[in-house]
Formats: sequence, structure tokens, C-alpha cells
Amino acid sequence: MTLSSTEDTLFIVTSNHQLIKTNIALDGTDEEAKTENVICSFHSDVITGMDTCIRKQIIVTCSKDKTVRIWNYNSKTLEICHPANEEALAVAMHPSGFHIIVAL
Repeated sequence: MTLSSTEDTLFIVTSNHQLIKTNIALDGTDEEAKTENVICSFHSDVITGMDTCIRKQIIVTCSKDKTVRIWNYNSKTLEICHPANEEALAVAMHPSGFHIIVAL
């Protein structure tokens, strides 16, 4: 963990190598902390499956870290991160981009 030079933002590196920042209220108010990823959250283990959508600019990936993620490769952002109960072995996306099947 480290503080910014103005000491109003705390940066945290998690055990799965994610960089997160949160604001700190210096004026003594009970303002709710806003937590966000500095860089979009990546998989923290081996990627086991990947598929693209032919009608939308998205890619779906699954990993041994027990997550399935949908990425927008045009805007270079993470759209959805869904935690699974087990390791995902493979993933496939319907051409419309509205349906995904995950092999567990």
C-alpha cells in the first residue's frame, strides 16, 4: 500500500496482482470511499479459453482463477467479470454476443 503525494488517495496491490485505488476523506466527513481498478482487472492465473464475437467488438476469456471476463477490444476495457464456483476450462460465444457457454 502507498499514499499519493496529496495523501487523499490510497493505492493497494492485491494478492492476485491487481492495482486498486481508493479515496480517503481528509476533511473528516463520512464520505463513502470510491474503490476502482487503476488498470482494468486482468486474470490472475492461466487463461484456459477464449472466443470472439463476429457481430460485436468483444472477446470472452476464462481462466483457472475461476473468472469469466468479457472484454471490449475496441475501447480496450473490461465489460464484465463473472466469478465462477469452479475453474472454467473452455468458453464459447454465440455470434450475436448475447449468449456464452462455459465448460466447468
